[in-house]
Formats: sequence, C-alpha cells, structure tokens
Amino acid sequence: MTPKQFVKAYNKHGSIKAVARQSGVSYHVARNAYLHAVEEGLVDKQPVGRKSRAQTKTPEPPVFEGKVKAMATPEFKLPAKGKVKRYLFTSAQNDTKLHDQFFENLLTLAKHYDAKLHVARFTYVKSGLGARGDKAEAVRKADNKEDFYSAKDLWWDARLIPYFLDKRRQIAPGLVWCGEMNILPTAVRPLSGLEVYTGRQSGIFPHVKLAMESIPSGKFEATKFNYTTGTVTLRNYIQRKAGLKAEFHHCYGALLVEVDSDGNWFVRQINADSEGVIHDLDLRVDENGVTTGLRVEAITWGDIHVQRMDRDVYELAWGDDSIVDALRPKYQFIHDLLNFGSRNHHDMKDPFKQFSRFVEKNDSVEREVAQAMDFIAEISDQSPDSQIIIVDSNHDRALERWLRESEWRTDPVNMLFYMSSVQAKLLAIRDNDKDFHMMRHWWTHYERLMTMPGEAPRNVRFLDEDESFVVCEDAHGGIECGMHGHLGPNGARGGDRAFARMGRRANKGHSHIAGIVDGVFSSGTSSELDLEYNRGPSSWSHSLTLTYENGKRAIITIWNLKWRA
Repeated sequence: MTPKQFVKAYNKHGSIKAVARQSGVSYHVARNAYLHAVEEGLVDKQPVGRKSRAQTKTPEPPVFEGKVKAMATPEFKLPAKGKVKRYLFTSAQNDTKLHDQFFENLLTLAKHYDAKLHVARFTYVKSGLGARGDKAEAVRKADNKEDFYSAKDLWWDARLIPYFLDKRRQIAPGLVWCGEMNILPTAVRPLSGLEVYTGRQSGIFPHVKLAMESIPSGKFEATKFNYTTGTVTLRNYIQRKAGLKAEFHHCYGALLVEVDSDGNWFVRQINADSEGVIHDLDLRVDENGVTTGLRVEAITWGDIHVQRMDRDVYELAWGDDSIVDALRPKYQFIHDLLNFGSRNHHDMKDPFKQFSRFVEKNDSVEREVAQAMDFIAEISDQSPDSQIIIVDSNHDRALERWLRESEWRTDPVNMLFYMSSVQAKLLAIRDNDKDFHMMRHWWTHYERLMTMPGEAPRNVRFLDEDESFVVCEDAHGGIECGMHGHLGPNGARGGDRAFARMGRRANKGHSHIAGIVDGVFSSGTSSELDLEYNRGPSSWSHSLTLTYENGKRAIITIWNLKWRA
C-alpha cells in the first residue's frame, strides 16, 4: 500500500484499523503506509482514535474577529399626529414551503389594515450543520446565491423576499423587533433566557411556537412583555421526539402591532387555523376576503376584585364605546369577583390594617358582597345577549373561609351578615345540598341584598368548584374556561406549566400575570396594579384573553387608557 493509497482510504474510513480491515491488508502494513504518509506531508499526525475527514487535512489558520459595541437598533418612525401605524411580524423556515392560503390571507389582512409585513428567516437544517448553522452566515450566503454546505443552498420562497427583515429594529419606544434571533423551532421554551436580551424594552422574537411572557417591572412602570410570532411556513421537522413535539405546537401566525403618534403600542396575536383562516377582533379573513362585524366567542377578563377594580379598566371594558360594545362576546368569564379586602384572612391579626379598613369604611363584608352583585347586574344589563360566567375563585371562596375562621363575636359591623350566611350554610348541610355556593346564594337573594331594585338577571351563571365550562368544543376538543388557576393538578398550587401538562387548552386567571404557555392562556388583572400585598417588582398587567369562534385566541393589554391604537 502506497502512502497516497493510504490517505485516500483513510479519508474514507477514518482510522488505521478501518483502512486495514476494508483494504484487506494487515494492520502492520497499513500503519507503515500511515507513517510514510506523515513523513511525506500527505497527512498530519493524528491522535489515537477514529478521525473525521476534516482531521486528515491541514486545518486552515483561525480567523480572529470581534466588535466593541453591541448590536445597533435603528428606529422606525412614529406616525404623524393623530395617525396610526400597523405592522405584522412573522417568521419563515429555510427549505420549507409556505402555507399558501395563510400567506395570502395575511397579505389581505395587511392590506386591510395598511400594515407593513416583516418576515424573519430562521435556519433548521435537518441533515445537521453543527456550529455552521449560523443564521447570519446562512442568510448572507442564501442572498448571494453562494454555496453554504455540501453544495446545498438554503432556500426561502421568493414571494417572501420583499418582506425579509432579519435585523433588529425599535418599533416604538419600549418595543423591539429581534429579527436577528435564530431559535431552533424545536425549542420547548423559546423565550427562555431572553428576559434581559432587550434590556427594559419588550421584545418580539421570530419563532414557530406561540408564546408570551410577562417580565417583572418596577411597580409603577409599564410591564415588559416578550412575544413569539408564529410562522408562515409549513410543518417540516425531523420525525423524532423533539421534532414531533414541535410539530404539534406549530402555529401559523403573526403578531399585529399598532403604534399611535404618542408612541403607545398595542400587540395582539394573529393565530390562523389549519385552513389559514384568520380572526382578529370582529373580522375574519379567508379565501373570500375580509368579513367584519363578527362576534367573538368569549372574553376572559383579568381578575375583577370589584372592591379595588381599576375604574379606567371598567370604563374601557363596559362603558361607552367599550370593548364589549365592539366585540359583543357570547360569553364573559369573571374571575375573582370579590376582593374580600374587608376581612382578608391575611390581615386579621394586623390591628393597623384592620383600623385602616375601619377608617376607610371598607370593613363591611355585606357591603363588599353587595358591590360585587351590583357589578354583575350592571354588566349583565349592559350586554343582555352575553352569558356572564362567574368562575369559582379563591378570593370568592374567602367568604366561606371567613365564616369558618372569624371571631364574629368581636366584629359587630359584620355580625348580622355573618349569622345570615352561617344559617344558609347550615341549612344547605342539613338538606344535603351538595351544590351550595355562597356567592350564588347571595345572588339568588338579589332583592334582599342588592342596592339596585329588581330581579336578578338570568344570563348569569356561577360555576361550582371543579365545574367544567368548555367553549368551541368543535375546535380540537375545545377550550376549558372553568379553571381559575389557584388549584393545580393533584393538589399542587396552580401554575401555567402545570396546567399545560394536562394537554387541555385552557383560559385562566388568578396570577394577574398575562402569558401563553403551550395551550394555556392567562389573563392579567382588572384591579388596581398596587394591592398592597404585591410588594416589589411586578409582572401584573391589565390584560384579557379573546377567544374566537374557531378556537383561536389572542391577549389584549390595556395601556394608557386605550386597548388598541
């Protein structure tokens, strides 16, 4: 065996033993050929073990690079005074076909809103590039038609070319498009570790999965949000565990951003179904174009806490020219109707807070319950064709906890109401009324308790503990809206990830923190953002969840007295 013959065989088989075995010569002959090849400079001396083909060649000298400053963030111009700019942001995978109908519908929506569409490319090479799967290099070589890897060009549909934006841009003060980001589509938590990537500004990241996180901010600062976009390309994954999981969560979607002339911005999810049909607020986009004036299936409001409800949120939600007027929901889900600050169990041993309740005249449980019933009557009267669903919640259940634990003998303000409530509870136990619910009891005794005359409206329903309420049942099994979020699986505390593991899509409340984890959407709060017990940095926001008739959803956040631009 000559040295040249050895090198050729070594490049193919990767070790001296393999060369001997495949060439039919002894190991001694193969090793001598290797030593002569090293002496003649045909191959570098190799460490013991199997070698890659690259190791048989003299390595190229390293390239030394670096930069002083971080990535620049050019800014989009704000709209002129009194005007609104709209943008649609989405992503596209290399070597993958478009979802044609969704892409056409997205262009139709962009035209309808006069919105600018931006698409970020990301790389996912199923044959494996290792460290060479760098987005910036792949995009550069693809744009310049250069060979990228093993004579293979990375490809994106030419229809996307006018919309590519693979660089960072500041959309509005406090909101950044991170088009440079390249996140594997198989990432289970695509926003993980990106909490500080944009500093104190909210960030939009291109990714196939729909996700949203609220990042803690100073108590009186705007909440920071991180979002992902969804994609315009079809499912195209390695058929192994990571790829199959990503295929399940693949979202044909985009983010719609509205910016007003004052720099206020509003983001909501555009999530199409498998046919590419888009719903956004009261409109639908399909192959027939844009249809407006539709009802949404449901609104899951942020937790109410009626005693401490933010009055601006109330006016935007149910006042003149309100969210309810614009969207006409079939269902409205109410979480934490009560605040129960009048006799909160956390404060019962704090004499200073008890005295503060007395001075503020917020120490009457009956008055707080009546206020909650007034609120239900008001919103029911405002939207009689909407079903009001009161979800069983921990702050509402605090009423019964108060009955069990309070020192009523030393609470003259609440003695009569306490005794009336205890009597109702005892009679329910005597009569084996398993469905007794204290808040529902006082709702049915409307005329006795309420400050507003008349009969209780009939479009109101109080759910029992663990009672299910599913909307859009025809959309892949529907969406569970009967869980508040305080009771987690198997007796654990509630949490978005715990509920996501159930495999059931759900809309919930409880945490006051808006977010999307897999199929679980969490609304924020409708209360004041400072409720005394949430000391320190906070992720709370005035956010609500919309559910459309096809089972797709979006989160809307109220900011600066507006819910859209």
